[in-house]
Amino acid sequence: MLDVDLPTPATAVRNLLANRGIVPALAMLNDRTPFRFTAIYKLNGDVMHAAHAFDRESEYRTWLTVVPLGKSFCQHAVEHGEFVTSHASQDHRLTNRPYTGMVESYYGRLLTKDCGTPYGTFIHFDLEPRSIPTEEIHFLREVIPQFVGYLT
Repeated sequence: MLDVDLPTPATAVRNLLANRGIVPALAMLNDRTPFRFTAIYKLNGDVMHAAHAFDRESEYRTWLTVVPLGKSFCQHAVEHGEFVTSHASQDHRLTNRPYTGMVESYYGRLLTKDCGTPYGTFIHFDLEPRSIPTEEIHFLREVIPQFVGYLT
């Protein structure tokens, strides 16, 4: 048996951020889930802009780049700090959903600047129903704040 100190996943995320940047760190977090997309959206007034995105299938689509806050799932993450839906078309909290047939599953967490003002959201999302384990949510709560120091 090898006696090697492997970095914890949180340390691995921190190392990727420092040495390779945001998108490789997003790819690593995406790889821990079944979600197709992992992204950071920046809040600019009442619009969310894709600041950094990873698409597991490498087919980045233009409809992902800018989304009105009031029509996005991000509005719920901004309002509550975190929002999860595994099957949006069956989620009673999401009546009059403007993106029917597009985003079906979503995990989002509010990103705040050091001064406490909202920057935007970290999100996992997919066109298909997907779930995220509670343990992964706890892990994301630990590592997502690390991204703030790398955002402009």
